This record gives sequence, C-alpha cells and structure tokens, in this order.
Amino acid sequence: MENSKKIKQFLSNTIIINSIVWATVMIVSYFILGDAYKKISYILLSGFFIDFLRMNSAKNKLEETPSKKD
Repeated sequence: MENSKKIKQFLSNTIIINSIVWATVMIVSYFILGDAYKKISYILLSGFFIDFLRMNSAKNKLEETPSKKD
C-alpha cells in the first residue's frame, strides 16, 4: 500500500513537471519562430495533450487496481 502511494505521488509530480516542460517548449518556440509559430502550434498542442492523457491514464489505471490489505 505504501508503494502505491509513492507511485501515485510520483505520477502526479511527473504530470506537473511534464506540463511545465511543454509550456516552456511552446513559449520558447513562439519566441524563436515568431509568425511561423502559428503553423506548428497545433502540432505542439497535440503532443502536449497526448502526453497529458497518457500520464493520466497511467495514474487512473493505478488507482483502479485493488490493493491487498494485510
């Protein structure tokens, strides 16, 4: 049970860190590319949402698995 709490906390922290990384990538891309950013913004947003959904589904699967009580 202790391990599942640690894993849930790790996944929560990973989701937050991934969100910060993706936001940074989007902001830096905007400053570097300027007007051309509009062309790739949908690709960057799609990558962010796919990564976000992947991490949330891993967390939800962990929460759904019944833990053994000793």
